[in-house]
Amino acid sequence: MAELASAANAANAAQLAASGITASGRKDAAGGRFEFDDGGTYCGGWEEGKAHGAGVCTGPKGQGEYAGSWHYGFEVSGVYTWPR
Repeated sequence: MAELASAANAANAAQLAASGITASGRKDAAGGRFEFDDGGTYCGGWEEGKAHGAGVCTGPKGQGEYAGSWHYGFEVSGVYTWPR
């Protein structure tokens, strides 16, 4: 199960990085929500069109989540939570 969640989070991170979509369609928005095609989400800070600052990324269908710090689209320091 952890491998599936890890693959889903990697796919979500790739989609987020490639999307160029910012929170509320504004560049450098302070915060917002992005919904991935697979049902996963990212809620948190944005800068230059990337996840930045504090945020939470969830996998599709409850496959896990990462909550913590982001630096221009990359996880920096946080906690991964996996379902049992």
